[in-house]
Amino acid sequence: MKVKIGEKIRELRKKADVNQEYFAEYLGVTAQAVSKWEVEGCYPDIELLPSIASFFNISLDELLCYDVTKNKSRIEQIIKDIGPERHKNWVNGTKIKLLRNAVQDFPNNYDLMFCLAKTLCYSKEPYVSFDEKDRQKNLKEAILICNRILRDCTDDGIRFGALKVLALSYNDMGKNEKAIKIANKLPFARDSRDMILLEILNEEDKSHQIVQNIWQLSNMFETLIQTLANSIYKDNTVKRIELFKKVIRFEELLHEENDFIYENLRLRAFYFWMAEEYMKLDKYKDALECIEKFAKHSILFDALPEKSVYTSVIYNGETGFKSMDFDYKNTTSGAKEILTSRKIFAPIREDAKFIEIIRSLET
Repeated sequence: MKVKIGEKIRELRKKADVNQEYFAEYLGVTAQAVSKWEVEGCYPDIELLPSIASFFNISLDELLCYDVTKNKSRIEQIIKDIGPERHKNWVNGTKIKLLRNAVQDFPNNYDLMFCLAKTLCYSKEPYVSFDEKDRQKNLKEAILICNRILRDCTDDGIRFGALKVLALSYNDMGKNEKAIKIANKLPFARDSRDMILLEILNEEDKSHQIVQNIWQLSNMFETLIQTLANSIYKDNTVKRIELFKKVIRFEELLHEENDFIYENLRLRAFYFWMAEEYMKLDKYKDALECIEKFAKHSILFDALPEKSVYTSVIYNGETGFKSMDFDYKNTTSGAKEILTSRKIFAPIREDAKFIEIIRSLET
């Protein structure tokens, strides 16, 4: 962040209607020195800064153009501009460059540092494609940043995030043992903030925390089932279908009123994966039923307002935000593009039901 102190001095001097000679005499320097400061030829001696600030009756922060409130707003805007993790354009060279510049401007802001480290770590498929040389370079940079955070930052939330990114980065570099050692430094789920808060919050706040915990745990449960399907049973079509069905039944159990908000995205994903598995088994009727539900949840999600209120008993009264962590504006059109472009669905593209589903995604 370039400090334009000379420009600030000129602005303040003219506002105070003081000439360079008078100002120089007050500071015990020459008028030529003041002139050089004001054209950014050089900076005043650091020992003069308190006297300069005192002369104009301002703080050192103001003299150095360090506006805390304005900088905080700028940092928040930068992080907002990066966008949610699952945005289709989240990780690309432009956003990495944006974050690098931001860290250079605010070298002690750990939120920006963590955001850069996380972005560098995730610079891989399905987020974005980097060649292997750049990928390894990004991972090394992420590790350096995370180690600095762990050395200097006192915010436990950012530190835990840095440990996660560090573990993932080492794993992607093929250093599995080191990754496991780092991951073991993270707290057990049962010892997490969310679980401990249940012991100390008042009844009203506890109720909200319970709901948040259920949401987080359900998300964890579904992620674990998905990981099981994509690892142990990645080549077992029948088992994968059964696992996806379990997740869907679990969501329906939590939302007996079918008040799906963000959950529409989860359901559409699982129905899509089931459709692919049924196609592998040549069970076209079952595949079409899943495709129909995939389209239905895409449409339902896009039709939601920006925020909705849950009505099912567990989440009753809680607010859900549609735009959370997803590029929701393209959900329906994206569904159509996927169905019409994936080769696996070629055998059913002329089916009347498939054509009807595509038409529903166009309205």
